[in-house]
Amino acid sequence: MSSRTERQIERMNRAVVSGRIIPFLALSIVVVTVVSGVLVWVLSPRGFEDLDDSLWWAAQTVTTVGYGDVVPASGGGRVIGFLVMAFGVSAVSFLTAAVTSAFLAWHQDRLAQERTGTASPHEQRTHEALERIERRLESLERRLPG
Repeated sequence: MSSRTERQIERMNRAVVSGRIIPFLALSIVVVTVVSGVLVWVLSPRGFEDLDDSLWWAAQTVTTVGYGDVVPASGGGRVIGFLVMAFGVSAVSFLTAAVTSAFLAWHQDRLAQERTGTASPHEQRTHEALERIERRLESLERRLPG
């Protein structure tokens, strides 16, 4: 694997584990919903009475619910529908994978800590910060009169 690909995977992994990917994914879903709702309303005006209907269609399609109460009537609208469906399935799959990955990473970290009896990196940083604070307090106490 090239180092560029490895860097991209590592960056994506950090985003998933840190949870930064969730707001990005949520924003992407909202943008795809609004843009596709407007596009399908323009490209398939016979399929929707108004913009509200096309936005409703986009929301139910991107979330993979798909009630079928409103559908695009033209070829262009159906192409957009296909793209929204593919994005929706991918987004749900990615969200599931991100949550599972974060949970597994946390669980593996906990198991490793139990086996080795060591603290997690977060616990180690907290412990080091507390030690620094304690040293500073001792230094201040030495400076106090009496």
